[in-house]
Amino acid sequence: MPDWKLHTPNGVSDVLPRECAAKKDIEETIRVVFSTFGYKETEPPSFEYYDCYSGETGQISQEKLYKFFDEQGRILALRPDFTTSIARMAATKAAGETLPIRYMYNGSVYRAEHTEGVRRREITQSGIELIGSYSARADVEVIAATMEAITALGIDEFSMEIGQVAFFTGLVEQLGLDAETTEKLRERIDSKDSRGIKNIVRDLSIDVNIKQLMIDLPYLFGDADILERANVPGLNYTSKIALDNLRKIYELLCVYGFEQYISLDLGMLQSIDYYTGSIFKCYTHGVGFPIAAGGRYDNLMGMFGAAKGAVGCAIGINRIMQVCKNEPEEVASTLIYTEPDADAPAYELAANLRINGCLTEMYIGSGSFEDAVKYAAKTNNTGVLRVYPDGKLDIHDLERGSVTETSVSEFLGYDSFGDQLPLKPQEMGFRMF
Repeated sequence: MPDWKLHTPNGVSDVLPRECAAKKDIEETIRVVFSTFGYKETEPPSFEYYDCYSGETGQISQEKLYKFFDEQGRILALRPDFTTSIARMAATKAAGETLPIRYMYNGSVYRAEHTEGVRRREITQSGIELIGSYSARADVEVIAATMEAITALGIDEFSMEIGQVAFFTGLVEQLGLDAETTEKLRERIDSKDSRGIKNIVRDLSIDVNIKQLMIDLPYLFGDADILERANVPGLNYTSKIALDNLRKIYELLCVYGFEQYISLDLGMLQSIDYYTGSIFKCYTHGVGFPIAAGGRYDNLMGMFGAAKGAVGCAIGINRIMQVCKNEPEEVASTLIYTEPDADAPAYELAANLRINGCLTEMYIGSGSFEDAVKYAAKTNNTGVLRVYPDGKLDIHDLERGSVTETSVSEFLGYDSFGDQLPLKPQEMGFRMF
């Protein structure tokens, strides 16, 4: 029998320091970009009442939720996405704020996914939610901010595919399909199964143009020309408005200079049911899944309070890490070795260096000074400061092989009156944050 305490469960993993540093760099780059668009960081709880994720819209498949009970027997669930939690938070805690509200977030979501291939069950996401606007400009802002963040990470080759859920919704209304047939049709379109679509629509008493449009839907992707091809005679009002909305989004993104990255796809349909308008997914080379995805969800806010237009996008950090292979430069530090009874001046030295932004590590081993030097050479410490009880200080520069004798007071810049002068460690070769 395996010793389970030595292993991580399927779908999760440890993040060691070097990889964690790279991950934090990615998250910080995204955070900075989103903040320049006016988004403020927020942090919803890691779990909610199960009711938050259930209900009429059935946002996330219930089979993918991690559920458990509180001490009173109420069902709780780990958050499977941020959007639902932020919609609840905005509706209940920010109902009186001036609209639109711009939120950004970073953290983990949890889904009971099948773990074959590269599927994860703990997924780190950085994203934004724009709440309180029905304008196409809101959709454009979210898409543009996402593409700005992706390019800021050094990813220059990617495709942002944009669809429109309302276009499909209008066609379903026109066909008069029930919920079960609609779901079957959605699955056939999503898998680009023209034969399956034909089998569903062939016996329907509808306009031949609409029937053919439904069969062609999986292949209506590309530039703005597909909008003309989709605008067939007999198309209903809902679908026409959806096409107009998609055209507006496309035109604005082109004006902003993103034309080379954009592809329209009327056959794109999301598995999450709360989307009501534009939907989008971003793909790049080397990753078989979207590195970012989002869309408009105008009905979700109404589950928790007053209905408001809303649109958002999440960037998958774990997938971004598969693309951004550059590891952050490891900043060297300085090791302080304390001779017996020299703890006070050694700690004063360390505290001053840290205040001035120097990476400073105290040697806490029981070995000799020679052992400390060996430790420093193995742990990215480029210098060793040897502190004596009388305040004497030896500076050992391991890179240059030199030794400088001084005192802690002189090193810290104390004058003859005991006042500390401005410390400039960077001028003395010390590595800064």
